[in-house]
Amino acid sequence: MSDSLANRAVIRTAGVADAGRLSLIANASFLETFAGMIAGDALVAHCETQHAPAYLARLLDAGARAWLAEVDDAPVGYALLNRPELDAARDGDIELKKIYLLSRFHGSGIARELFDAAKAGARGHQRLLLGVKDDNRRAIAFYTKQGFRKIATRRFDVGGTLYDDVVLARELDRD
Repeated sequence: MSDSLANRAVIRTAGVADAGRLSLIANASFLETFAGMIAGDALVAHCETQHAPAYLARLLDAGARAWLAEVDDAPVGYALLNRPELDAARDGDIELKKIYLLSRFHGSGIARELFDAAKAGARGHQRLLLGVKDDNRRAIAFYTKQGFRKIATRRFDVGGTLYDDVVLARELDRD
């Protein structure tokens, strides 16, 4: 990817009105990451429920916070913070529920900018948690570079099929 595309990236706060744009990114990045690794019917079912604009709008309306990455006004990535739904969570934790970036933009620095926006949005919490498929080496390497460490494992439902995830945590500075 050319540096000029990365330089044109804008990270902004996303709201309920952006749910359709978030859904597009989530579906595209989820499919390009897991097609051929997870059964097609399970992928489609997951996208239809967990990435649907109405589902994402409900999360945002209920207090989740999101940041959208755009290049030339086209959505290319996003991050979403929400109250933890992980068994390993404790008081003072917040979950990085989703962070997606189209593969064309990997290595551009946009993922780091999204992560920094989410980390800033997590101020006041003790730890930032997330779950990631246990064989998603690229994502795990990125999170490890960001200071995350494994604290647990879980089973994650993708369209009615269970997969193994690792649960990672990163201590946050208390302001």
